[in-house]
Amino acid sequence: MSDTATPTAPKPQASPRPAGRIIFMIVGALMIALGVVAAFAPMMATFAASVWFGAAMLAAGVSGLALLMVDWRAKGFAWCLLWSLVAILAGICLLLHPWPGALAITVILGAALIAQGAIAIGHALVHRTHTSCPWRRMALGGALAIVLGGLLIWMLPHSGMIAPGVFLAINLISFGLSLFAAAPPREAS
Repeated sequence: MSDTATPTAPKPQASPRPAGRIIFMIVGALMIALGVVAAFAPMMATFAASVWFGAAMLAAGVSGLALLMVDWRAKGFAWCLLWSLVAILAGICLLLHPWPGALAITVILGAALIAQGAIAIGHALVHRTHTSCPWRRMALGGALAIVLGGLLIWMLPHSGMIAPGVFLAINLISFGLSLFAAAPPREAS
């Protein structure tokens, strides 16, 4: 045996399986198709989003209660219990009354856009002395977010029936396109 270790050549990385690419493409196409359907039927997409969010809230609350039963000595037990009960109640309310739930989701979306816009403007103003920072574009984006959020809230109740469905459609289509872009490359033949 010699004292010098021979360097081992790096092992070639296995290329992604062709099935992985196919799955990315199928799921991407499905997301785009669902996004197009949501774009043509935004009220039904809003209804579906409201019901889905209600089911997710109910599931989160029930699972939170189940975890508290297992670990009842957890720190912040009362806060976790309160959150679980609120989530269960919110989920049941959204499942029983999806249209008012859609209005609530729209108000939350509008408020989030306004807050995000204000934060973006503040961030832009802090960075305006940096020469490489596009602070004007950041501020413009923040102003547009504030205007969109304000319009969503101002146009209630009408925007509450359509806006979440349109936003869902845009999200589904962009997610589908991102899956196409993220698909593993084809193997060279």
